[in-house]
Amino acid sequence: MAEPMGLTASDIEFSEATPEQRQLTWELNGEAWAAPMSLGDYVEREQHLAQHELNRDGRCQCWVLYLKGYPRQIIVSCEIVRKPALISDGQGGPAREGHGYVVTNIFTNPSYRRQGLAAFLLRRLQEQIDIDGDFSVLYSDSGRNYYSSLGWPSLPSRQATLTLSPQSPNQNQASLSPSHAAVNFTPTNPSQTRPLLPDELSDLCELDSLHLSTRFDSLVPSDGKTHVAFLPTHAQITWHLARAAFDARKLFPRDKANSEQPPPLNAGAITTSGRAWIYWAHDWRTRRLRVLRIVRSAMLDRGSNVGVEERVRDVRALLEAALAESASCGLANGVVVWNPEDEVTLGCKAVGNAYAAMRDAPVGVKVVFDEKIDGGIPSLRWKGGKDTSVVWEENYGYCWC
Repeated sequence: MAEPMGLTASDIEFSEATPEQRQLTWELNGEAWAAPMSLGDYVEREQHLAQHELNRDGRCQCWVLYLKGYPRQIIVSCEIVRKPALISDGQGGPAREGHGYVVTNIFTNPSYRRQGLAAFLLRRLQEQIDIDGDFSVLYSDSGRNYYSSLGWPSLPSRQATLTLSPQSPNQNQASLSPSHAAVNFTPTNPSQTRPLLPDELSDLCELDSLHLSTRFDSLVPSDGKTHVAFLPTHAQITWHLARAAFDARKLFPRDKANSEQPPPLNAGAITTSGRAWIYWAHDWRTRRLRVLRIVRSAMLDRGSNVGVEERVRDVRALLEAALAESASCGLANGVVVWNPEDEVTLGCKAVGNAYAAMRDAPVGVKVVFDEKIDGGIPSLRWKGGKDTSVVWEENYGYCWC
């Protein structure tokens, strides 16, 4: 169609997407986001994930702006996912259960950009979210200012990245991970962890969520602010796993000869003591293993007699298991941990130090701590946009979708 003239509010309609419109949004989004999958595979994945426990039964909604009288002419679209959350007012009483929305897949049809139409949709969307949501979050790939100006103030967001690096001057980085080929990496103490089994996930998520609720009930922060956290539910964790598994099936089909085919995917690892575990997700697009959550004994039992040094050793072992997984799957950009706490930070450093001290190790581990500045920047808006003194607890990889 011809390049559109500037649109006004009288030219557009805002509504929840019909099934046909939602299909159209996936096709539009896929033109920009499908790679390295095909457009058809991308649309199939979105259809598949729409039926996942996290999204079905109305928990994920698609909202659109479209040209009035032409419902197939999508201008802007986005999705919102309603998730259970804990909320503490910091006054010492029991935390209450509420809901937060994650705003995701914000996309403007290229034919209608630079007219302020995404901002128009998001302001209308806030009215819908405020009906039954306590807060909403999004992850900005457009810097810190754009969404802050629309009512989602950005938050500081640290990350730790662990990547394999050559120990020998005769070994170059390309030889560590050509394309998606597997790399040999052995943890310093392989017997300290084992892979998580699929049938363990439900109980582990339930235990984690229970103890997080208990901690929130006794939370009395000195800052006088409202504290919130998304619950690490089975639905939330397995959504990431389902997404990664679907991508792997499409990118590395097992019915074809494929020398770059990765091994079966592990969902995470657990220490043999059972007192700590990790969930992760394979991000084939960025070629990283994204840590979703690391659970330790101190998080599960505030009265635990397990000391800090032992917990840090557990974190180190779990991160080494994650590096082994990323290497075996050819994820050359390593392992990324969002907003590492003190014990996790110490665990990251311990991994790097351990391999630096091993003169005969074929590879070392490079550990970098930095601030996210250009992608995945978390932002949070309280209901009504009135309260900016909100602390997002447990802001880890599992919250993203």
